[in-house]
Amino acid sequence: MKKTPIEIKQINWFDDHWYKVRYLNDEKLECEDYYASVTTKLGILAKPHLIRWYGDVGTREAQRKTREAADRGTRIHWAWYTYVQGGAIIYQDRRAPAYTREETDEIFKQHNGNVWTIENQDEHWDFLKLVEMFKRLDPQIVESEKKVFNVEHKEAGTADNIFNLKEGKYEISGAKPLVLPAGNYLGDLKTGASVTKEAYMQISAYVYCAESMGYDTFTGALIYHTQSKTKSGIPGLSVTYLNRAEIEQHYSDFRDISRVWERQSTSKPIIRQLPCLVVRDKPSVDDKKEVKKEVPEKTPAAAGSKSEQKTREK
Repeated sequence: MKKTPIEIKQINWFDDHWYKVRYLNDEKLECEDYYASVTTKLGILAKPHLIRWYGDVGTREAQRKTREAADRGTRIHWAWYTYVQGGAIIYQDRRAPAYTREETDEIFKQHNGNVWTIENQDEHWDFLKLVEMFKRLDPQIVESEKKVFNVEHKEAGTADNIFNLKEGKYEISGAKPLVLPAGNYLGDLKTGASVTKEAYMQISAYVYCAESMGYDTFTGALIYHTQSKTKSGIPGLSVTYLNRAEIEQHYSDFRDISRVWERQSTSKPIIRQLPCLVVRDKPSVDDKKEVKKEVPEKTPAAAGSKSEQKTREK
């Protein structure tokens, strides 16, 4: 049965990611729960390469670079989302802006505010690789930045794209064309230095989450990586295709990891309301009067004698 979502809200507390899910069950009753993200569950996997890297550069420097890479990835994701949704992307280098303030205001007006601005050249270059991929695939977009969840396993995540493709050979991943059958696909964007096997389990879990919500069965999944070393096709972009059998295998591996996480994890979502706007209250008139009363008057000793005052005035 299809689970109709009422609200799916991502909750981030530093590196801890959960989803607040409200939905109608099979009896049309409203339910609410907190689900761990797929990436949170995958976080229990050992990462020896990261441990070595932390040892090489130091913990503080490694954490700084990790945060910078995450922020960079977020900016590219939003540019991609805006483009897929039919918005406009402005490349506005801080050192040499291409548009004046008046011109950017006009672009925002023309696109009803659906505009994203890129300020860094390397991020714009990665984004343009995705644009070229989009033109060659010519997909029929169904959803973008879609939050998906699985009631049975209490897990959730965000799918970058859900789309339909025609059968074809697509030159989007190196020298050899990618042969893709027609059907329903789920896509995930990766902007880091490499794509690990965790990404395969992650996207496979998203496929099963989406299908549990009632989406049509997926033919395959695509992982697009903007930091690839490819020289042909679309230079710097690689696209990994997972067919249905591969999705099922990676999902089976994910379920094994999920069971370990469920046995070992004592983590629960931290529910805190943090204000998004903080402004100091202005003192009232009475408060100002109180402040004036508390200021002592200058005594002759403090102010100096009249002769001294005259000297200062001169």
